[in-house]
Amino acid sequence: MAWYKSLAPGSVDSWSNLCARFRAHFTSSKRHPKTEATLEAIIQGETEPLRSYLERFNKAAVEVKVEESMKLYLLDRGLRRDSDFAKAVGIEEPKTLDVFFEKAKKYIAYEEKQKAIDLRRPKS
Repeated sequence: MAWYKSLAPGSVDSWSNLCARFRAHFTSSKRHPKTEATLEAIIQGETEPLRSYLERFNKAAVEVKVEESMKLYLLDRGLRRDSDFAKAVGIEEPKTLDVFFEKAKKYIAYEEKQKAIDLRRPKS
């Protein structure tokens, strides 16, 4: 109703004009369905922790219908190439998402432990 009241008096001269303006205003805010391309665009940032990357990927992945093998491929592809986890996954490729996430848990625990140690260590 607020949108309708915000229209300038006399700015709508026909029903079809009103319909067109209505669609133009409200369809732009419509959420578009996520696709495989959405997942492909999710990559781990330069300094982004593994936990954060996996959370972002999983949040989008629940809205995308795609085979587990493709999710696994895209997860691996989005990893920061110089990370220890990417190297480990490259050497011994997990065959399922469950195996991938089990392995990831260990690396996340290690990353977070190292971060805590670094925070306690005085800067020189």
